[in-house]
Order: sequence, then C-alpha cells, then structure tokens
Amino acid sequence: MGESTSRVAFMRRCDTGGRWPGQGRRMSRPQAARVVDVLLAARRQLDDGRLPHPEHVVDLGSARGVLRAVWAEAMASLGSGSTPSPELVSMLGEIKEIDEQLLLDQLAHSDRALQRVRSALAQLGEARTSTALLDTAAATACGLGFDRSIVSRVADSLWIPERVHVERDPAWAEEILALGRTHPQPLDGRIVETEMVRRRTSLMVDEVQERPGVNKPIADASMSRSYCAAPIVVHGVVAGFVHGDCYYQQRNVDTLDRQLLTLYAQGLGQALTRTMVLDEMSQIRADVDRLARRITDAREGDLGDGWWGHGENGRITEGAPGAATGPQRSVVDGFLRSAPVDPSLTRREVEVLRLMATGDTNARIATRLVISEGTVKSHVKHILRKLGAANRAEAVSHWLRAEHDRAGRQSTGPVGYR
Repeated sequence: MGESTSRVAFMRRCDTGGRWPGQGRRMSRPQAARVVDVLLAARRQLDDGRLPHPEHVVDLGSARGVLRAVWAEAMASLGSGSTPSPELVSMLGEIKEIDEQLLLDQLAHSDRALQRVRSALAQLGEARTSTALLDTAAATACGLGFDRSIVSRVADSLWIPERVHVERDPAWAEEILALGRTHPQPLDGRIVETEMVRRRTSLMVDEVQERPGVNKPIADASMSRSYCAAPIVVHGVVAGFVHGDCYYQQRNVDTLDRQLLTLYAQGLGQALTRTMVLDEMSQIRADVDRLARRITDAREGDLGDGWWGHGENGRITEGAPGAATGPQRSVVDGFLRSAPVDPSLTRREVEVLRLMATGDTNARIATRLVISEGTVKSHVKHILRKLGAANRAEAVSHWLRAEHDRAGRQSTGPVGYR
C-alpha cells in the first residue's frame, strides 16, 4: 500500500469523528492527521521496515507510542555519524511539538475527569438512605464518562446486579438487570470478578465477547467489548461491585477509566457505610417512638391488642391467631428490639436472633446485616447451641420466654407488661 493510499485509508477512519471501534481514547482529527504525516515523512527518510505503519495510529495512546518509535529511530540515525538532513532535524522538532501537545491534552482530560469524580462523590454525599444511594449510584457512575454502568452486591459468594444504567436506553438497562438477577454468578474463581473479592482491587477486561471467565448472560445481553470494574468495600468486606464501559463511544476503557472507577467505588463504599448508620438510627428512632407510644397507652390503661397477639387488657398471648403478621409485625419488631439482651449471646447473635423472631429468612437476614448467608448460618448454629434449642422456632420461643420472664421480674408496670 502506497503512502498516499495509507493516508487516505486513515483519514476515512477519521471521518467517523475520530472514533475507532474497539480502541482507546480518541484524538481530534487534525491531531491524528499530523501524527500520520510525521510518520510518513519518517518512513521516507529512515528505514521504513523499523517504523510503525500508519494503521497503528488508532488512539491517543498509540499515537504517542508511534511518535516515540519515530523519535528513537531518528536519534539512532543521528548517532551513526552521518550528517543529519534539514528535513530530519525539522521532523524531530515537529515530533517534539506534537507529543507535547498530546501530553497537554491528556493532562487536561485527566483534570476534567477528576473534577467529574469530585462532582459524582458530592452527589453520593447527598443520599440519606441506602436505598436512595443505590437508586442513583449507577447513573452517577456514568457521569464519570461511561455510557453504561452496573452496581451489584455480593451475597453468599454470589454476584447479584442491583441497579443498571444505560445512557439513552432504559429498556436495555432493565433487560440486562433481569438477566443478571436471573443468573447470579458464583464467585468461585471461574470468573474474573473473583479477583476483586480476593485482592480488593479493580480490573480491566477487553475482548469480552471472546474471553472466557466473564459473566456470559450479561456479556451477551450488553454486547460489551471492554469494561472496567471496582469493588465496593463496606466495613472491610467487599459488599459489591461497580462496572462501567464506553459502548456508545465505541472505544475500549483505559487505565484512566479504571482509576476513575476505583476512586468512585471507594467513595461509594464510604457513602454506603454512612447511609447504613443513618438507616439504623432511623430504625432506632422509630422503635423508640413506638415504645413511647406503648408506654403512654399503658399509663392511660389502654394497651390495645397487646405486644404479641390479641390479648385481653394487653396480656401477651403468644399463640394468638394472626400473631406477627400485617400491622402486628411492627409491634412485634418493637418488642423484639426492646427486649433485654441474653448475656450468653454476642451482639451479632442477638441481632440475628431478633430477625429470626420476626420471620426473616437467612438470605433476608444476610441482606439486612450486610453479611454473607453462610455467616448467618454459622450464627444460627451458635445460637441453637447456646440456647439448647433443636431448631429456629424453639430457639426463638426459648429466648422470648426467658426475656419476658426477666422483664416481668424487673417490671413494676401494669399487668400487660408482666
């Protein structure tokens, strides 16, 4: 292929606005043309067999690599002792000028990208509940420069998508989310995301459609070519992931994308830690309000349906029909949270036992306490052993009866509390 033909082919690729499918961060069309012109001039003056081909200029990173290769070959020619031609000296000056401009553009882009991260983290700081935080996290991640993002949780060694955002196409986001939830991936070493759990480090994945070890349902549905991902760490544990790609930009993610997503995921983990505390405080305030209302009712002699079931004058009737269902569930929650703590149980075991008493499954308990389901099972086993119970129902019954008896001995209030 001749030089003029090479330049024409290159410029045709530039007619898409400087985008090359599957490549990295793009340059402007004039910048790309200058790099190719310098390369073609170098191939005329130097050994063209040792120089890159114009088709190697595909993005900003490769352009700077081509310029370095031309510079090295030109300096080697000067070192041979031959008299440098004016054209060669001029070419070296142009290489220096173009490379400096590309570097300045790179730095300016990085600075703008960091400003976007600061803005995104500020948005996360506005959330007051964990649900509100997660509802905005995926869209906020796209503000870093990604076209699509996925926010997932890790539960019992499973990767489960929670939110998906696709710029321009909410329906596509719902499709990807549905497939991800239908096919949760085990983090058992067979997929690359396992490394994020093991090492708590971010990653970049290219050639997604051909590569083994990716989430195949999501890869097929998203048609992603390249993505980066970072772990969300809460209380020292990887609680989830953030993924991002640049599908509409028709480029691969690069090192800067990975760094930006890493910073964002760190901020998201800190924000989630904060909102979890706010959630717990809100729940405690609600529990205190309920308890205060019950105390007021007790002082006025009106205990309603009692703490547990439908009891006469507020007496506790554990076996009452409809107990712990519907509106009574909030009353049950208030009783369980206000019950004294069994000294034989750890704080975490008491939390698990209280949730068991409200009817939560192991999976639900794991979600509420942000621990794995396997850890919940371990806590349940310890609880059964300490309380001498054969099963969950017996453990809850034994604990409630013991706490009720203890509260009755200490109480001087109305009959309904004893």
